[in-house]
Amino acid sequence: MPLLTQPAFGPKLSIGFITGGALLDVWMLVWRATLARSPLTAEGSFWFWGLLLTGLTLILIGAFLGSIGRAARRAELPPDEATPAEANIQTTAAAQPDVVAPATAAPVASPAGGTQPGAIPAQPAVASTNGIKY
Repeated sequence: MPLLTQPAFGPKLSIGFITGGALLDVWMLVWRATLARSPLTAEGSFWFWGLLLTGLTLILIGAFLGSIGRAARRAELPPDEATPAEANIQTTAAAQPDVVAPATAAPVASPAGGTQPGAIPAQPAVASTNGIKY
C-alpha cells in the first residue's frame, strides 16, 4: 500500500512544537526568576504572560498532534474487511512468479564459413539522419 510507504510528518512536527514550546517556557521562567525579580510593569507583565502561555500552547499542540496524526492515518487506511482480501491477492501474486519465455539464440554464420550455435547475431547498421546515428 503506497500510504504505508511514506513516513508520517506528524511525529517530527509534534517534537518540534513540544521542543519549541518547552524552550520558550523555560527561558521565560529563567528571565522572570533572575532578571525581573521586582514587580513587572504592565508592558513587562503582558510580554511575560503572553510568551509563557504561547509556549504552553505549543506544548499542548505538539502533544495532541501525535494522536491526531495517528487517528488520521488510521482513517485513510482501507476498511478492515478489505484488508484480508488484499492480503490474499498479494500472497497469490507473490506465489506465482511471472512467466518468462526462455531466450534462444539462432546459429550465426561465422567468418570462417561455419556456424556458431548460441551466438547472438550482429545488429544491422542503423540509418543516420544528419550524421547522427539513432
